[in-house]
Amino acid sequence: MSQSPESQTAAHARDRVAFLQTGGETGGLIAQRDWSKSPIGPIENWPQSLLTALSMVLHSPIPIAMLWGRQGVMLYNDAYSVVAGGRHPELLGSNVLEGWPEVADFDAHVMEVGLAGGSLSYNNQELVLHRHGQAETVVMNLDYSPVFDEAGKPAGVIAVVIETTEQVRAEAALKAERDRARSVLEGMTDGFMLLAHDFTVLEINAEGIRVDGRPREAFIGQDHWALWPETRGAPLGETYRRAMAERTAFAIENRYVFPDGRIIWLDVRGNPVEEGLAIFFRDITERKLAEEHLRLMVHELNHRVKNSLATVQAISAQTLRGGGAPLEVREALTSRLLALARAHDVLTDSRWAGARLEEIAAQAAEPYGQERFRIEGPTGVMLPPRAAIAMALAFHELATNAAKYGALSNESGEIQLAWRLDAAADPPKLRLSWRERGGPPVVPPTRKGFGSRLIQRGLAAEFVGEVRMDFPPSGLVCEMEVALPPSGADAWADWPER
Repeated sequence: MSQSPESQTAAHARDRVAFLQTGGETGGLIAQRDWSKSPIGPIENWPQSLLTALSMVLHSPIPIAMLWGRQGVMLYNDAYSVVAGGRHPELLGSNVLEGWPEVADFDAHVMEVGLAGGSLSYNNQELVLHRHGQAETVVMNLDYSPVFDEAGKPAGVIAVVIETTEQVRAEAALKAERDRARSVLEGMTDGFMLLAHDFTVLEINAEGIRVDGRPREAFIGQDHWALWPETRGAPLGETYRRAMAERTAFAIENRYVFPDGRIIWLDVRGNPVEEGLAIFFRDITERKLAEEHLRLMVHELNHRVKNSLATVQAISAQTLRGGGAPLEVREALTSRLLALARAHDVLTDSRWAGARLEEIAAQAAEPYGQERFRIEGPTGVMLPPRAAIAMALAFHELATNAAKYGALSNESGEIQLAWRLDAAADPPKLRLSWRERGGPPVVPPTRKGFGSRLIQRGLAAEFVGEVRMDFPPSGLVCEMEVALPPSGADAWADWPER
């Protein structure tokens, strides 16, 4: 049985808009809506050009809106409904100038150009929209092009809308972060250079440019080895390559000779980063020159001190010999001067920064054989120069006394010299003990000699501490308590001279 013309027309109309059922939520809303009172009329009367364009819009994953007719009736897809925010679904079917009144002037220009057959494109266009009940600034990439009717005339405008607000904000935040980082780098007193994994120079700061002397454009994008060919086979170049390959940090001191003959010393530190290798370097050339000058001065001072001590020793020996002083007195003075000279030698090796306690102890034991001494205590305890000399003289007096009357006066005696750091004391203390055993029975002295007075008074005053000397029959015991600097045991190396 054949269909009536009316049925055939209705079936044909349904077929023309069947694509709406697969056009997502928005396609369903368009199909259900009564368009008879809208400027574009009932949906069954829509021209094929409108339906074809609408089918493409609804099935696109990209946010697209179509503004049809002179009024710019809005038809869009699900992706655009997200852009519309709280304006959806009321925005669907509205005239664009009424649907987005806050940007009516902008959209009016779009409609004018599009219906005249022109196209427009905006990259990261800022707009103020009311999508969620309040004004918000958004950023969008907008592309507009005309839609033509069956007669080939513009009948509407297609708008492709890609919101880039978050991307632009992220890029702005990244730029601000980079600007802050650049500001920090430019304000640094250290030079800075960033090398890519292939040793291309990615960045260099103002101090780095000042040290080298060439303009910034001479560095960026250039190969490090081409810029500084002298470093390729040098230890610095090998350090760079190893740090890049093994992803390890480093710190070295480097002497660099420029092509013009200029010589600088650089403290160079490197740290692997995601981009490659971050290099920090400081010019303390002046420091190296100052160190060399200081080294020469210390060398000259040491030379003069040694000469002075030798002169004092010669004068004292001649004076005492000519004055009829006993041999014992002459030997005691000479040995004390030698002990003082040896202490100066230890300090000279450290450029008078101080002396380690274990060095002073070993120096005292050396003339008698290390096997006669049991030396125990933590290493690295630094004594300031004056304290080191006082301690060296004290150990000398104790050893000399032991050689004459105590544990070193026979073949079997020995000495235990020990120290420890007592952090629990208030204030913290260094505790030292000199214990003799295996020597002749000890008898307490009836009077204090010069050596005892030097130990008890000299050390106590120099160290702001306490010195106790006991004389049990088994052997002399000398105990010393030395107050540590205010910051504790770790600050011994920085203990100021009194």
